[in-house]
Amino acid sequence: MPSIVHTIKIILSDKRTSIAIIALAIVARIIQLFFFYNMNVDGMYQVMAMQNFADGHGVSASMVLPADLSTIVYEPLIKWPPGYSLLLSPFYILFDHNYIIASLVLDILAAVVLIFTCRKILRILDTPLYLTNLFTLLTGFFIYFFYFINSSDAIAVTFFLLAIYFTLLILKKDSFSLKATIAACSCLFLCGLIKYLFIPVVFIIPAFLLLKGVADKSKHIKRAAAISFVFLLITMAGILTWQKITGGSATYISEPTRGFFPGNLNQIHPAIPASFIDTYSISLVIPPGSLVISIIFRSMQVLHFAILFFAFVYLVRRILKNGFKKITTTDSFFYISFFLSVGITVVLVALSLTVGKEENIPGHWWTYVEEPRYYGLVNVLTHLSVFLLYQYYRIHRSKKFRYIIIGLVVLLLPETFHGIHFTVKRIVNVKTEKYSWQKEWEIQDYAELMIKKHKRPGEQVAVTGYSYYINYRVGIYNHVPVLLDAESSKDPSKLNAKKPTLLLIINETKPEEDDLYESRPGYAGSWEGFDFYVFHVQPH
Repeated sequence: MPSIVHTIKIILSDKRTSIAIIALAIVARIIQLFFFYNMNVDGMYQVMAMQNFADGHGVSASMVLPADLSTIVYEPLIKWPPGYSLLLSPFYILFDHNYIIASLVLDILAAVVLIFTCRKILRILDTPLYLTNLFTLLTGFFIYFFYFINSSDAIAVTFFLLAIYFTLLILKKDSFSLKATIAACSCLFLCGLIKYLFIPVVFIIPAFLLLKGVADKSKHIKRAAAISFVFLLITMAGILTWQKITGGSATYISEPTRGFFPGNLNQIHPAIPASFIDTYSISLVIPPGSLVISIIFRSMQVLHFAILFFAFVYLVRRILKNGFKKITTTDSFFYISFFLSVGITVVLVALSLTVGKEENIPGHWWTYVEEPRYYGLVNVLTHLSVFLLYQYYRIHRSKKFRYIIIGLVVLLLPETFHGIHFTVKRIVNVKTEKYSWQKEWEIQDYAELMIKKHKRPGEQVAVTGYSYYINYRVGIYNHVPVLLDAESSKDPSKLNAKKPTLLLIINETKPEEDDLYESRPGYAGSWEGFDFYVFHVQPH
C-alpha cells in the first residue's frame, strides 16, 4: 500500500499532471456553466441595467408607460449593487451587444480565475503539489450552488478569494507591499460593489490585519490594515451614498414586512456539512418532503452549528492564551475563514430575524438564511481548509490528523462523482439536449423576426405581456423597452405614444383556446408555447 500511495504522489506531483488536471477542471466547469447559464430574475435586471449603462443612461432600469409608448423612462437600479452590470458592460460591447455570449464569457473567465486562485492560496501556504492537484481534481467537478443557480455570486466569490490570497501575501512578506495592499483593497471593493451581503463582511479582512499587526508589532501589516480599512470605508460609504442620492435608498430589501421572526431560522442552510454532501444531491436520492430527508436536514443543521461552536471555543481559548501573536500564515487563513463564515452567517441571520418571508415564486416562501448560494464563499473556504490541515499533520505527524484529512477527502468524493457523472452526461447528450438559455434565445430570435416583419418605417418598438420573465429577455435581446402594465394592452386602442410605435405583445399559449388565436386581432404567430401579437399605436 505505501508504494501505491508513493506512486500516486509522484504522478500528482508531476507538472504535466498539473496541466492535465487544470485543463480538465476548466473544461468541466465550462460544460457545467453552459448548461446552467440563465439570467434568472436577478440577473435579468442587472443585465438590463448594464445595457442602459452601455447606452449612456447610467446603471438603470428602463420602461415605457401606457400614456406614451415612445418615450423611455429610466430609473436608477438599487435592487442590486452596480458591480456586475459595470463588469459585464465591456464584454457586452466586445461581443456585439449579445448579452448571452457576454455573460457566458464573463462567467467562464471568473470560474477559471477561481480555479487558479484556489491553487495559489494552497501553494502560498506551502501545500504540496500533489495535494494541490488533488484539490483541483476533486473540486473542479463540484457543482457549487453559485454555478447551479447562475448569478453574480460566483464572480463576487472569486474576487473574495483573490482578496484572501493577497491578504496572505501581505502577511507572508517581511516588508510593506503596496501592490498586494492595492490588489487586496481592489478585490474587496469589487466584492461589495457586486453584492450587498459582502459590504459589511469585507471589513473582516482589515480588522484581522490590524489585530495581527498590533500583536506582532508589525508596522507593514498595520499599514496595510489602515490603508485597506480607510479605502473600504470611503468606497463602501460612497456606493451607498450614491445609491441613496440617485435611487432614494442606500440598499434594497424587496419584502416590506418587518418585525421579529425567529421561526425563519428553522430553514437555515447547513453550509459546512453541505460543503461535503449537498442537500440538493440528497433530495435526488430521497424524496423531498419525506420524514427521512427532514431528519437528515435537521441533523446537518445541528452538525453545522456544532462545528461553528467548537471552532469558536477553540479559537477563543487560543486567542485568550496567545492572542494573535506569532500565528502562522496557515493559522491566519483558518482564522480569516472562520471569521468570514461567521460574518456571512450573522448578516443572513439578522436579515431573516427582522424581515418576513418573501413569496419569491407562487406558493414558495423564502428567507435569507436558506439560500445556499449565499454561502458559496463558506463552501470554497471549507474545501481549502480540508487540504490545509496537512500543515498540522506535517508538524505533529499525528495519526489523528492523518485520519481526519483522509476522512474529509473521502467525504468529498460523492459530490465529485456526482459532478463527473453530470459533466459526462452533458458530453454524451450534446447533440440532443437543448439548454434553457438556448430555448430563450430561440424565442428572442422569433420576437426579432416579428419586429422586423411588422415594423413600419419610423416606428418605435415596445414589448409587453403577462410574463415579465420573457418580456425583459426579448426587450434586452432586441434592444426595446418593456411596458410593465400588461393589463393596459388588453385594449391597445387606449394606448398612446408621441411617435408611431409598434407594440409587441407576448403571452403564454392557452391550449384550450388554440383554435381562437389565429382569428384574434393582431395575432402574428406562435413559438414554443408563446403567442405573439402586434399593434401599431399612433399618436392621438
